[in-house]
Amino acid sequence: MAEIRLLGPVEVWVCDAEMNVGAAKQRLVLAALAADAGQLVPIDVLADRVWGEQLPKRPVDALYQYLSLLRSALGSAGMGITRRSGAYRLDVPETDVDALRFRRQISTFGDADPTALRSALSLWRGQPLAGLDSNWAVSYRGGLLDDRLSAWLRLAERTDDLAGLADELGRVAGDYPLSEPLSAFVIRALVQAGRRAEALQVYAGLRARLIRELGEEPNDELRQLHLSILRRDRPSAARTPPDPVVPRQIPAVAQVLIGRSAELRALDEALSARAFAIVVGTAGVGKTTLASHWAHRVKDRFPGGQLFLNLRGFDPAGAPTAPAEALRTCLEGVGVRPEEVPAGFDERVALFRSLTAERRLLVVLDNVRDADQVRPLVPAAPGSAVVVTSRNQLPGVIAEFGACPVPLELLSAADAESLLSERMGARQLPAEPAAIADLARLCSGLPLALSVLAAHAALLPKLPLGELARQLSDGGSPLDRFETADPMTSVRAVLAWSRDVLDPEARRLFRRLGLHPGPDISAPAAASLAGAARGSTEQALRRLCRASLLVEHAPGRYACHDLLRLFAAETAGAEETAADRAAAVRRLVDHYLHTAYRATGVLNPARDEFDLGQPYDGVRPEDLTDVEAALTWFTDELPVLRAVIELTSANGNHTGTWRLADLTARFLGRRGRFQDAIAVEQIGLDAAGQAGDAAALAMTHRGLAYFHTRTGRLAEARGYARRSIDRYRSIGDRVGLACALEIAALILDQRGAYRPAISYLDNAVRIFAAHNHRIGQLRCLGSIGWYRAQLGDLTAASATAAKALALATDLGDLKSVAASHQVLGYLSTRQHDHPAAVAAYRQAEHVYRRIGDQLYVAMTLQSIGEVHADAGDHDAARKAWSAALEIYEELDHPRAGTLRRTLVD
Repeated sequence: MAEIRLLGPVEVWVCDAEMNVGAAKQRLVLAALAADAGQLVPIDVLADRVWGEQLPKRPVDALYQYLSLLRSALGSAGMGITRRSGAYRLDVPETDVDALRFRRQISTFGDADPTALRSALSLWRGQPLAGLDSNWAVSYRGGLLDDRLSAWLRLAERTDDLAGLADELGRVAGDYPLSEPLSAFVIRALVQAGRRAEALQVYAGLRARLIRELGEEPNDELRQLHLSILRRDRPSAARTPPDPVVPRQIPAVAQVLIGRSAELRALDEALSARAFAIVVGTAGVGKTTLASHWAHRVKDRFPGGQLFLNLRGFDPAGAPTAPAEALRTCLEGVGVRPEEVPAGFDERVALFRSLTAERRLLVVLDNVRDADQVRPLVPAAPGSAVVVTSRNQLPGVIAEFGACPVPLELLSAADAESLLSERMGARQLPAEPAAIADLARLCSGLPLALSVLAAHAALLPKLPLGELARQLSDGGSPLDRFETADPMTSVRAVLAWSRDVLDPEARRLFRRLGLHPGPDISAPAAASLAGAARGSTEQALRRLCRASLLVEHAPGRYACHDLLRLFAAETAGAEETAADRAAAVRRLVDHYLHTAYRATGVLNPARDEFDLGQPYDGVRPEDLTDVEAALTWFTDELPVLRAVIELTSANGNHTGTWRLADLTARFLGRRGRFQDAIAVEQIGLDAAGQAGDAAALAMTHRGLAYFHTRTGRLAEARGYARRSIDRYRSIGDRVGLACALEIAALILDQRGAYRPAISYLDNAVRIFAAHNHRIGQLRCLGSIGWYRAQLGDLTAASATAAKALALATDLGDLKSVAASHQVLGYLSTRQHDHPAAVAAYRQAEHVYRRIGDQLYVAMTLQSIGEVHADAGDHDAARKAWSAALEIYEELDHPRAGTLRRTLVD
């Protein structure tokens, strides 16, 4: 049996033998994972537990080294460490970690079973995490020591033989020299054991320490106990304090909670697992409402009462509640008279812990700014629970207390409509569901905005909801429609509180993000937009995420809702000069343009060149060194590229528009999304016309000719091809002309006119050869080989295909390599050499997969299926066709229907 021990020096034992788990830092990493055994611990939380503010230069690399060593050490004991999406998990049950087993026993059985308390306390071997001194280790140790004290107090209260505990309680009291409740039990136990003089010495020692360290006398109970000993009275076995005050402070919730069932379940799970949760979300998303609803649902589980504090972390007055003042409120809430609240902060902390050591409290800390506001307000009893709401992510609280984060997202469209309908009540008319949907969309799913809008609608009962939606969409800032006289419910004011507490660098990045068209942004693009270094930008992005002004919705990609983006843009308008805003937008466009150009070059080394010049000062295009990186970049950025194209078009940046549109259309074509490619290339064509750029017009006409060919609209394709050829001739661009002739040949190919197509390609080859354009020659050779095969001239086709394959291999043009294998596969099919045909097609498929050309992967698989069918192997044919169909359907390609019918037949 394996066990991880934290209640003393960090150790791992297997079958009564201790394992070597490394030096102090490695044992700290193990403890940081074991504290949440079986749960994912985010990398930043893990790093915070190990190093705190003193992070090494590369914390992820440093963690990896320690984790690799731990994996090796723990593997023999059947324990593993798993990595999942930016987090690590120690794969052991809670029962294999003594600290977790201790906490589970005292919280589950301790109230009714002194034997369970004894069993839990027997797990202790000394100071928890002995020898480890990170901030988290010190805090975690302190929490365990508080739990141990609470367990001893409960055991002393419930024992029938207090005198028999005298020596043990005395030894434990040495670890808690200022604990008045524990000292009281020690004194009673000594008196009951007939050791009156020792009891008086304990009291005297405690009194001296309290006066020396806190400037206070012992409490009333201890003083009365002292007097009873002096009078030789026999004190009772247990304290008899007055009935405690039971606070009931959770605010009333009048509104129905809509769309938060998953978050309520998450809070229920947090209560069962850790009894500590942090509800995190952006301003106006409904954190307080959720926490209040949940608190009312579970309040009966906390007989000690419920405390609710608004800590004003993001208050319009800009003054968060000081921890000392919050402690005063809590102490008065549990029954301490105002005049008895200690003056000093440490004294208040000690008193709060003493008074909460034996009562099950629910503490809701609302609107928290930072961890310092939370730490002193955590009750001591293991059965208590804490729920924090904050716009900040509070990683320190998660690390220190093992709190469960409960992210609160925007409402879905359906839930937003339900909220509006519920708030409007009788105002909602069956004839206006479309208006309800429009209003919900314009609110971006933000509950505060939805509630404000519903209130406006209630004050204008005769205004049709459709008209209200139109007014919200037309003219002025949409944020104006969410204004109220109360800064607590004005969307703009509430968002401003989050912005105004940002540091200057994060605030500058926030407002510049308002200039980005969305829907999201990567860290490298944000660095170019900000005109700042990548490292400092990533740190600022993390701070914005912690402030819930951004969400890292995918690794390395950041987004915010539309109202926040509007507010950021307003901030940029107010705080940035027109020149600064224009420079930021230029950096933004140049970032995407130069990176897209690099990505296109990786995917297609034979692309047409156009001179971008140097990127604008402060732009750092991304380095994309291989096909996979280029494909991933284009896939991730595609929605952004389309938004940036619209931005450049609206701003009159015609050159930037046609260049970015052309590069984006090429990627869409590679993915087989030809209709989308046509739409984007058409924007580029319009921009090229506005710019009066003849070369750009020739290029975009050629692109449209190709994409229309691929959709089967050959008449449109011929028109665009003709205009492209004419423009290349007029400007004297011979290489461009040869490229356009290739497209003209492709159009003839689609009509089955192979001999005229070969004639066009022969002309193109001569032009390419005259300009030493070897890749152009290669492309033409590949097509000529294919057309000769279609004409039945298999010998000439085979020789041409072999020549094309040799040239493609020499040039490293992988797409042409694949195309040559396709031609050879077709030729083998025509010669009824099925094994050779399948082998050639498989070579082509492999290369197409390598370069990420999914359309041609599907076409090759379809050809493989046809070879198998011709050979009579129908199972293999169906397998290949099914794989091709899956890709066609993913690409929404017209071939999917035909192939689907083939499979059905």
